[in-house]
Amino acid sequence: MVALGVAAIFLAGCSAPSPQPEVTTAAPTATSASATPTPTTPTTGSAATDQNWGTPTAGDEFDYTGAPDASKWSVYNSVGHAGKGIRSPQQVTVNGSEMVITGTPEGTTAGMSAKFGRQRYGRWEVRAAGSGDNEYHMVSLLWPDSGNWPCDGEVNYAETTGVWNLIKFFYHYGCSNSQTSAAKDLDVSQFHNYAVNWSPNGIVGYVDGVKWFEDNDPAHQPPGPMHQTLQLDWLPDDTANGAGEMRVDWVRVYAAASDTPPPGSSGESFDFAATGDINPAGNTSATSHSGKNAASIIAGLNDGSLDNFLALGDFQYDEGTCSALGSYNRLWGPAKAKTYWTTGPNHDVEPGKNDDVDRYMDGQCVSTEKSATNSDLGRFQDALDWYSFDKGNWHILVAPTATWRYDATRAQAMTSEMDANLKAAKTAGKHLAVIYHDPYFTSNTSSHTRFSQAKPWIDVFWENRVRVLLSGSQHNYERTCPINNADQCVADGMQQFQVSTGGIGLREFTSNPSYVQRKFSDTWGHLRMSLKADGSYTWEFRPVSGGMQTDSGARSPG
Repeated sequence: MVALGVAAIFLAGCSAPSPQPEVTTAAPTATSASATPTPTTPTTGSAATDQNWGTPTAGDEFDYTGAPDASKWSVYNSVGHAGKGIRSPQQVTVNGSEMVITGTPEGTTAGMSAKFGRQRYGRWEVRAAGSGDNEYHMVSLLWPDSGNWPCDGEVNYAETTGVWNLIKFFYHYGCSNSQTSAAKDLDVSQFHNYAVNWSPNGIVGYVDGVKWFEDNDPAHQPPGPMHQTLQLDWLPDDTANGAGEMRVDWVRVYAAASDTPPPGSSGESFDFAATGDINPAGNTSATSHSGKNAASIIAGLNDGSLDNFLALGDFQYDEGTCSALGSYNRLWGPAKAKTYWTTGPNHDVEPGKNDDVDRYMDGQCVSTEKSATNSDLGRFQDALDWYSFDKGNWHILVAPTATWRYDATRAQAMTSEMDANLKAAKTAGKHLAVIYHDPYFTSNTSSHTRFSQAKPWIDVFWENRVRVLLSGSQHNYERTCPINNADQCVADGMQQFQVSTGGIGLREFTSNPSYVQRKFSDTWGHLRMSLKADGSYTWEFRPVSGGMQTDSGARSPG
């Protein structure tokens, strides 16, 4: 639920700062900068003071003269916002007590981004003022460390948009650049304290210590670390051009709230990426669909916004042999140690022909590194056998549909084994998810219909009220309603995400089941999900090429 304070509004047209090339300025000519900010008593209310945020962990008091401290800031040297005007390092200076950005009537202005306080969750506060021509907009915002805008979000927690007696808050989220916002009458030419508190519970904005914006929708959460930027943006219109100015007394960053669950705790969400049907034969191109998916997922694993990669089968086309998997490893190898996996028939495993994917994941061919599956289980995992693992308050079962093709007797025996496993996890209070390659709930394509052989497993999943099903195989993307084992949409059903957009050629749909809520077959990408401790979850399809379709949403606790 989104709760917005003070003249809360939804806007579709707020212009966001596009990523800019940056250049670090020279060190200040005279420096007396403090290594740790020393707060002074503000003359107006402060969220940090009123709510006891403690001592700043980073920031800049601007108590020196010259250029902004090059150890703390990167100053833009580029074209201006939306390609208008110029951002020049010469337009920003520190005068011993303030950082000042000046904008000329011709649109030469400045902006800069912080090297400090790059974190996921935390609290930021800025004391700032601005004045001048209405064509100049003063902006204090959080920008994603990844630079992947708009998909990774943006939090403009103090922005003027053409008048200097009104302040606005714009919260950008999702690849479609959706926004929630608020506005407040305020004399921005005077100094005020603008603050934002980002936690797993949402985003809260403050002016002079008073809350004026709140968005608690989990589907809107930025997926990774962010950092502070300060900008005086020039947006010319039909009026006469004039000068503008932005003045900042200090910037302070604080640790996340003490009630934010620490990494790895039972209250922490499990955040992962998932896709299948990944790499064309012999492909090692970083600019291919597969290469772009790999780069995005690996970046998320490296910056901490993703815990793991769930590989949904059909890794390397056309065969999963050690020699063929060398191409897959060139692009996806850096994700291997954090990969949980399942296999599909034919491309991944076919007894007597190709049966090396499980050996590759165990470090027996191509590379010696083991996958997360093999490391966590502490043993070799056969491609045709099931396994399970826990993440936070979720229990995830991996069911290899390839076994139905090559050993139906064994697949049938697995049914009771997996049933007992799921029942034990549910008794222990876990929420349930299942990974399997060949989908049961799906639209038809020219190559595949639903995998009806797996119906005994589907009955077990439904009986145990599995909440999430993840599959691949179809070479497109689909999301169903929460569904039961009779194809009916029900509140406590299993919601299937069929994600087979890893890099292989896509297939059009030839049927349209009523239980499919969203689907497309023109976009390569991957799914990002966050499974919460209470059984709720959010999802976002992250496109990397093609039609750039998106899908995002959230499901409440069961």
